[in-house]
Amino acid sequence: MASKKYSDALNLAVAKYLESHTQKEASENFGIPLSTVPYLASKGGHVIGTCPRYAMSFKHQVCQYYEHHTGDETVVKYDVGKATIYAWRKDLGYRNKHRGYNLYTNQVTPKAVRKNYRMVKNENGDLKALLMDLRGQVEDLKEQNREQSQRINTFVTAVGGLLQ
Repeated sequence: MASKKYSDALNLAVAKYLESHTQKEASENFGIPLSTVPYLASKGGHVIGTCPRYAMSFKHQVCQYYEHHTGDETVVKYDVGKATIYAWRKDLGYRNKHRGYNLYTNQVTPKAVRKNYRMVKNENGDLKALLMDLRGQVEDLKEQNREQSQRINTFVTAVGGLLQ
């Protein structure tokens, strides 16, 4: 008969502890390997996948550090894989630092822009035509405004002449 390395009481305690703590904290608190924590939690009745391995504040801290440092520096400092950092940045809404994006404007690089040159050129032509049309409408409105101003001035002088 195989012997049990971990007791049922420990399984329950780990499951209860994970309701408000991370897997890493549970590993440190109970002195068990990090990879064993989900197994014990499941034996204790905890639903697998609901216990976060890292706290949200830790994820934000890593992502913010990565904003101004390289991926290798971040991996060395926090002991988290690059793929994990990239996934956290995507999930938490941080801007993309991968190739093809300008870090300072969050826009695509000129090479990618050149691919869309024809579409932009067509849109510019359409916008120029619209601009000319709107300028014509503005000139028409200015002319109508001048005519109204002349009528009002004529009316004011006529009323002023009657009052004297």
